[in-house]
Amino acid sequence: MLHLIDVALEAWLRATVPLGATDVDVSFEAPERDWSAKLTRPTVNVFLWDVRRSRDERGGMEEVERDGRVQRRRVPPRVDLQYVVTAWTTDHGDERALLVGLLRTILAHPEVPATYLPDAMQELLPMRVHLARSGEEQPEFGTTLDGQLRPGLAMAVSTAIEIEGFTPAGPPVETLTLRTGRIGGGAAQAIPVRWVAGEITDAQAVGATVVSPRGTARVNTAGGFVIAASTGDELVVETVPPRTAVVPVEGGVRI
Repeated sequence: MLHLIDVALEAWLRATVPLGATDVDVSFEAPERDWSAKLTRPTVNVFLWDVRRSRDERGGMEEVERDGRVQRRRVPPRVDLQYVVTAWTTDHGDERALLVGLLRTILAHPEVPATYLPDAMQELLPMRVHLARSGEEQPEFGTTLDGQLRPGLAMAVSTAIEIEGFTPAGPPVETLTLRTGRIGGGAAQAIPVRWVAGEITDAQAVGATVVSPRGTARVNTAGGFVIAASTGDELVVETVPPRTAVVPVEGGVRI
């Protein structure tokens, strides 16, 4: 579920700050010194440091319409997620400008619009966002950033977590193995999968499905999408005619 929240936050920030898919990277990794040493492009880091059950939640049952039928489920519990949002660039002025854009977006939007949520989150209550207030518990930024002095935005996200399905559950999953590879020279080489941001300028593509060998996504109202893919994968936007792009070694794609 947390990876879906990452996808929603990236799509929302890219559309509203905005952050160009081929200009700025978005990372959810811990901003440690080894991580920052590998950066080659302007990067926004959204680091999750705390997860707690929200006090602002309601219990009971609710009715949800699915596939034309009304079904009942227990109201999904809400959790509060605490993030530190930082900007990483080689130029101090660019860093401040990027941080200001992020600050304006967080202050101006109390919720992440449904258009930026993955399909699996569409039936949940809205994802709420706010800037943490003075006096609220926050991490020691110097420790979080591995001793690197850097201003950060304390962003709080409140969202529902789906814990019950609408059909009986199958047997518990005891082992899950996922491996992708490319055969070459008699040996298999692992192909890393990452979340790739994309932009498409064709207004008729809004709502279209984007397909990669690793998953699918949908083009939001801002013309953006975030999809699981690997370097060299072909992305297909299912418009008429279809539009395609190849995932580069780093950064996103513009179609």
